[in-house]
Amino acid sequence: MFAKLSALVGGGPALNVNIGHQYDTAWGCWTHHSCTSKDDGSASSVFKIAAADPNDVKLVAARNGVKRLKMLRHPNVLAFKDSLEVQEKGQTVLYLITEAVRPLATVLQELDLSGQHRDEYLATGMLHMTNAVSFINNSCNMIHGNLCMAAVVVTDSLDWKLHGFDLLSEHALTGDFALKHASWMVASQYKPAELAKCEWEAVQQGPSWAVDSWGLGCMMQEVFSGQPLSAVEQLRRTDVIPPALLADYQKLLSSQTGRRLNPSKVAESRFLNNKLVEVVGFMENISLKDSAEKDSFFKKLPAMIPAIPEPVAVRKLLPLLSSSLEFGGAPASAVSSLMLIGRMLSGDEFIRRVVPSLSRLFASSDRNLRRNLLESIDTYGQHLTTDVIEGQIYPPLSAGFTDENAYIRELTLKSILVLAPKMRQATLTQNLLKHLSRLQVDNEPSIRANTTVLLGNVAQYMGDATCKKVLLNAFGRALKDSFPPARVAALRALIATVKHYDANELALRALPAVTPLCIDPLADVRVSALACLEAFTAKLKEHDTKLQQAAAAAAAAAGGSAAATAASSGASVLPAVGSS
Repeated sequence: MFAKLSALVGGGPALNVNIGHQYDTAWGCWTHHSCTSKDDGSASSVFKIAAADPNDVKLVAARNGVKRLKMLRHPNVLAFKDSLEVQEKGQTVLYLITEAVRPLATVLQELDLSGQHRDEYLATGMLHMTNAVSFINNSCNMIHGNLCMAAVVVTDSLDWKLHGFDLLSEHALTGDFALKHASWMVASQYKPAELAKCEWEAVQQGPSWAVDSWGLGCMMQEVFSGQPLSAVEQLRRTDVIPPALLADYQKLLSSQTGRRLNPSKVAESRFLNNKLVEVVGFMENISLKDSAEKDSFFKKLPAMIPAIPEPVAVRKLLPLLSSSLEFGGAPASAVSSLMLIGRMLSGDEFIRRVVPSLSRLFASSDRNLRRNLLESIDTYGQHLTTDVIEGQIYPPLSAGFTDENAYIRELTLKSILVLAPKMRQATLTQNLLKHLSRLQVDNEPSIRANTTVLLGNVAQYMGDATCKKVLLNAFGRALKDSFPPARVAALRALIATVKHYDANELALRALPAVTPLCIDPLADVRVSALACLEAFTAKLKEHDTKLQQAAAAAAAAAGGSAAATAASSGASVLPAVGSS
């Protein structure tokens, strides 16, 4: 059950969220919970801290952290939403609401990446953190003061965000700075020498990044080892650090503050700026790219996707591709990459993550985009449910039947082969047949032929009554088409649907329409016509057998009285021609 937050003071402010699951780990003295909005159910995170004394140092530091977070705006810093301080059960409680995130340690355990995929994802995350720390140290001239893996949280799209700003202080350390009064909150294993010895003058005189460079090194050790730092001696363990990052790691942990590496320099590391970073970076800044750059990128992207960790491809790259296609940033060729990632998903996941975009993309006026969607329908059609097809895909897709471009009309026609098995009979008979009737007289011969082929294939989903009403008329028209493949398609469709015709329809309508084609100038037409006659003849023979069996049964039931009457009348029958 969700816990409902409200102020205990009558008429006081209330936090407009429902608190859910509490995560196992959180930075500092906070607890971290999932939560949802009471208004629209959207997901967020809530961080909570409480103390009996409203002037408790940890609560004072927490207020500082909330104030600082409100003012910080950076892609790699946790996004602030709301905060509230209330009295609950004799305690002062501070709530901080942010974008929905989870602890990094929890996410890494769930992803369970290995090999190159692990290295690329961790490197990407460390680049995020390096950029965030560089922003704080160099752009804001401030000190975070307690960098570690617990200070990192992860969004649903697997982006790393820095938080835990309770100790954030100006580098000049002027005024009532939090780092001095609450430095005890920093565990000893994360403290550089000047912080451990409270040498505030050394902190002031050193570079603005010195304290956080050390913390960044600690974070790097924890991230690549996969274990929390329990003693400062663990920082000497270099076997877990990627060789390409080792020199930077050692400079971050220099004993001399002036020689510690600026995080901005770490951000330039080739190891951190890997292929995954390039791909995501291009997609995030696609609006700044010209058409030549886009065309070149999307030609290469399908070959790069297998090297991207699957969770990142699904949760980060897929939404970026979808939005760029929807809003015109990506060329139509990006559909192939979208579908390539879509293949990684189960049916339910595909419907949740891809189908909403597909329905909007099908409604696009961009012919190239719709063409790519139709050409790829074999790759995603299997994931579509009846409700999705009927409600989201078929309505915009059906506009393609009347498109001015013949290739779009033909692709739309072919797409029904994939969708028809999951479409409702009412849609097939009341909507699709109207389109097929028009396409049977299309100016493009291949479209006329494919219309007949499609009708023969979807007949099994339309019901016997509709088939009797529609098929012979439609195929009879196609038998007279001047385009030979259209005539062949009609003959083969008649064979495939022969079960829907009774003996009268075959003898009086179908046979007279087919027999002239037995002398068609083209061999393919003649062969198909003769095969059609064989199928009709076989069915007529079955009908004759049934009639004979019925007559014999009737005669037997009469007890031979009819035969006796005929014999006594003296009637005679002439012998058949050719008999002796």
